[in-house]
Amino acid sequence: MISLKQLIVLFIMTMFTSATISRAQTTTTVVMYNDLGGGLPLQYHCKSGDNDLGDRSMAPGGSCSFSFKPDIFGRTLFFCSFSWGTESHYFDIYVQKRDREFEKLGCTHCEWKIRKNGPCKRNKNTGMFDVCLPWKS
Repeated sequence: MISLKQLIVLFIMTMFTSATISRAQTTTTVVMYNDLGGGLPLQYHCKSGDNDLGDRSMAPGGSCSFSFKPDIFGRTLFFCSFSWGTESHYFDIYVQKRDREFEKLGCTHCEWKIRKNGPCKRNKNTGMFDVCLPWKS
């Protein structure tokens, strides 16, 4: 016979699993803007462990986007290489734990301005692109 304590634990586990699956099934969109200035086109290549979006180019002042359904276990990662002129940099454009949970960074519609000194994300609290992160080493 199941005790009341076991029944409560089972109920809590069921609710947690349902919430996790429901949250993970929400489509996430990443939008990137070429904010390099100087009329520079931006070359980029984004991929995850499961998806390779290929080599692409973004016109000066242009934008692009891609959408996906994050992993139910919180492991989704999209990383990109960015280049212009003779410069080349890397950045994790979407990290599920960073981009779904943190107050300033949380998003299901994630917008980034790609700048020479690093990408800046739209802060959902201010509406400004004031959450700037460094390029990866």
